[in-house]
Amino acid sequence: MMAAIHTTCLSPRRLALLGLLLGLVLAQPAFAYKTERVCEMTEETAKAKARKICKTLLVMTDAEKAATAKKEEKKVEKKSGH
Repeated sequence: MMAAIHTTCLSPRRLALLGLLLGLVLAQPAFAYKTERVCEMTEETAKAKARKICKTLLVMTDAEKAATAKKEEKKVEKKSGH
């Protein structure tokens, strides 16, 4: 009787694997972001040398731009209604 119950329950190994897979599925939208690295050189002055300064920026995809445009249109419609 105990053996039958034990085989139907989740073992710690199966539970860990399920948690890992669920975490990957939920974290997948985070991989959809595109980034762009922008670098610029500062000018050399009497006190400081020229330096290269780089920033990593998020770039909106076409789908994100379309979704943002729809939200903005709804906000404009609500404001113009009053």
